Amino acid sequence: MRNTIQAPRGSLSVLAVAIGLALPAQADEVRLADEVLVQASRSNSTVAQSKRSVAVVSRQQLDERQPDTVAQALKYEPNIEIAGGPRGNIQSPVIRGLSGNRVLQLVDGARQNFNAGHRGTYQMDPELLEQIDVIKGPASSLWGSGAIGGVVAQTSRDGRDLLKPGQLFGGYVKQSHGTAADNDKSSAALYGQLGEGLDVLVNGYYRENDDIRLGDGRELADSAERGKGGMLKLGWQLDEHQRLTLSHRRHELDGAVPSNPSAEVGTSSPLIERSLQDDNTVLGYRFDPASPLVDLDVTLYRNDTRVEEWRLAQQQQDSTDYRTHGLNLVNRSQLPWAGLTYGVDWFNDKSEGVRSGANRPVPADGRTEVIGGFVQADLPLAEGWTLSPALRYDRFDTEARNIEGSQRDESEWSKSLALSWQATDWLELIARYDEAFRAPTSEELYTTGTHFSLGPMGSNLFVPNPELRPEKAAQKELIARADFGGVLAANDRLRLSASLFDNDVEDFIEQQVTMDFVNRVFETRYRNVQNAELKGGELALDYDWRELELGLSYGRTRGKDKSDGGALEGIPADKWVASAGYWLLDRQLRLGTRLTHAHGQRRVPAEHGQDYDNYTLLDLGANWYGRGSLEGLELGLVADNLTDRYYRRAFEQLYEPGRNIKLSALYRF
Repeated sequence: MRNTIQAPRGSLSVLAVAIGLALPAQADEVRLADEVLVQASRSNSTVAQSKRSVAVVSRQQLDERQPDTVAQALKYEPNIEIAGGPRGNIQSPVIRGLSGNRVLQLVDGARQNFNAGHRGTYQMDPELLEQIDVIKGPASSLWGSGAIGGVVAQTSRDGRDLLKPGQLFGGYVKQSHGTAADNDKSSAALYGQLGEGLDVLVNGYYRENDDIRLGDGRELADSAERGKGGMLKLGWQLDEHQRLTLSHRRHELDGAVPSNPSAEVGTSSPLIERSLQDDNTVLGYRFDPASPLVDLDVTLYRNDTRVEEWRLAQQQQDSTDYRTHGLNLVNRSQLPWAGLTYGVDWFNDKSEGVRSGANRPVPADGRTEVIGGFVQADLPLAEGWTLSPALRYDRFDTEARNIEGSQRDESEWSKSLALSWQATDWLELIARYDEAFRAPTSEELYTTGTHFSLGPMGSNLFVPNPELRPEKAAQKELIARADFGGVLAANDRLRLSASLFDNDVEDFIEQQVTMDFVNRVFETRYRNVQNAELKGGELALDYDWRELELGLSYGRTRGKDKSDGGALEGIPADKWVASAGYWLLDRQLRLGTRLTHAHGQRRVPAEHGQDYDNYTLLDLGANWYGRGSLEGLELGLVADNLTDRYYRRAFEQLYEPGRNIKLSALYRF
């Protein structure tokens, strides 16, 4: 754990300058304990030890915020925004201006590779999670393809961790309600010890909501949905040094939505009945003997996502099936001269689909196989200095069985280098360089068929492009962290963090539609069309004193096309978040408030045609924990968008929900 010190007079002047320049913060909510592990780091580093820009959302924070989606759980973090609009089934995080399949998603170390146009990719309900942690910026040296914008690692709950000391069996029941969409959710869990070293967790949920009410009082049509799911997780402590876990979870979602849920129903986005079923199985093995050479994690996983769609007006049936199998092996060794983290990853993706009716896109019958290996070292140099180089090699093979001659193989090297300096007990400075790549998906490489009809003139056709190059990123970043004690009072603590980044991304893959009426060329294909530069930074301040918690954060990203200097699509507006929390009744009751201000977004491409207004949101919360005869009872109240602001996020088509009062009651036994 990092030490804090009494702030010397000189450091207070530095602090004053920092506050004057920034007054920002990783702004968060419940203060993150230094010992919390960042699961996405693969090195078992804690928040304080990490040499990357990271954000962690704990179970306690999830209980306090009551998010409906993973993206909503991250929305207060600087330089993390929500993409997709108000419908939860399509929401995903935007990290430093990048989103979608440019952000790698993990659940218990297993890659979630499902990607199909206008369909949600985050299928994990926050009810099943213990923690979410995020690496901001390129991380392919750790995880390979897909981590250009960062990594979102989700860790599921564990039965033995829910048991109280001395408890052999327990459970909980929970009921929650949100007013913006009459959202009702019921969940429950049972957990316990089944025998010597064997533990189990069974949890599940059911939720449904009506159409979402917006800030102007109108309802967003076709935004109602029903969801249910659950998880069975077994843990077996083989001995003091070995643990085996096996989990299976399922998520189901049904509703009538536009074919593009981030838009309203229209001629280009007809109404469909959509049914999604997502199944995931993970087998994990941990071996940590009394040896500095071995700290081993092995993960074997299988994901299967199936989507059934029925176009109501056109009477057309669509089916999509995406399967991923994978294996990860990671070991950590502590040598006299360095700490090493190294391993091998393998995964295989299979995508296939069927679409009925004439003049329809034809999904690729695609296969992709990737194998990679990596090594990262932490090399102590002079007093307080550490050098951390990393190198990874990935090779991928891909083909579409329905397209002759489509087979291709390629390899990529990913590098990173970090130099950290513990300048004093209270100040750490880090400079780092990171590379990342994203291999093209089967949809981007191999989609064929009709994109849309032009009536008597024919149709716009999808043209496959097996020659697509991977997207590549190279980021330079500076990070500063300071940790003070005794700043304004004897037992207080102040933490400051700041980062500056510059991320160059080459060969952006985008869908291009050609409508050449003179030569009668009407086609859609994916191309490498753009080289971009994304730069910006985060500033953070967190202050704790007794029962008081304060935070302030600021995030800023700028994006431009390097060929003409024009603004990029999808870059979030600058965002401030101020938070305050206070514990009452001997820490039995916590009251909190959070103020979010997003600047107006005027940096838009010339052809985009519109700017986005600024907005300010006020959120309130209260959590009460029963004692004595009411032990086990927990009550929660959250008021999101208390002032009922009618607003939308930059580059989103739809407006966000209005005032949403969320109530929850949980009883543990």
